[in-house]
Amino acid sequence: MTGDAVVQTLEQETQRRQLKLSLPGEPYGFCDVSDVPKGKLSLVEAITALNNHKNLPETWTAEKLAQEYALDPKDAKALTDFFFPFDVRVISKKPEETKQITED
Repeated sequence: MTGDAVVQTLEQETQRRQLKLSLPGEPYGFCDVSDVPKGKLSLVEAITALNNHKNLPETWTAEKLAQEYALDPKDAKALTDFFFPFDVRVISKKPEETKQITED
C-alpha cells in the first residue's frame, strides 16, 4: 500500500457517528462518550436495538438496524441471531386461597 492508501484506510476506520441514545445523568462514567466508531454500538444502543427487535421483529429487522446504527449488515444479522435482551418475569405472591399441606 502506498502512503496515501494507508491514510485513507485509517480515516475510513476511524469515521465516527453521534450516539442515538445515552444514559441520563452520569452513571458508570458513560457520559463522556458522545460518539462511537461507525460499525460499533454503545451499550445503551445495543440494548435498545435488541429490545426493539424483540418487541417488533417485523419492523426492526437486521437490515433496518444496520441502516439505523451504521452497522455492517452481517454484524447486524449476527446481533439479532445470537444476542437477546434479558426477559425479566416477576412471580407474584401466592393467593391466600391456596391450600398448603400441613404436617398434622
